[in-house]
Amino acid sequence: MTPHQTLAVAVRLFAVVIALYAARELLSYLIAFGQVNDSIAPGLVVGVLLLFGAAAAVLWFFPKSVARGLLASSNDAPAAPSTPDAWLAVGSALIGLWLAASAFAILARNLSLLFLFWSDARIDRSDFLGGILYGAAELVAGLALMFGATRIRNFLVWARTAGLPKSPD
Repeated sequence: MTPHQTLAVAVRLFAVVIALYAARELLSYLIAFGQVNDSIAPGLVVGVLLLFGAAAAVLWFFPKSVARGLLASSNDAPAAPSTPDAWLAVGSALIGLWLAASAFAILARNLSLLFLFWSDARIDRSDFLGGILYGAAELVAGLALMFGATRIRNFLVWARTAGLPKSPD
């Protein structure tokens, strides 16, 4: 694949991650703004969701245009072809890295808030504990995707060929 094709694949993966994060944050906004009596909150949520949706759509439908804008020349010689299984491993490792990075932010925020409000009896600490559990689960999933990418690829290859007769070697 050429560098432009590789970058176009990465741009599409980034669009998928943006869409996943937009869905996750939408739930968070709905829960947070559901407790606030403010007439501007629903408009803000819809506006932010439309912004993220538009960004994900542009990145999904025009990845080659983004790649051409980021890389200067397109007359590079194509590299050796990669198998789809190798791209699956690379993609899952990148998504795992992204999940693990965002989990660190979630864990840091919830742990610091739990530490700050530990002695305040008026604050319900179960929200912080729930955020810590969610961040830990996201961190575990991210690390599993990141370090288990080859195992995931091997499992999918095994699942595709399970029950088929083996070729004689």
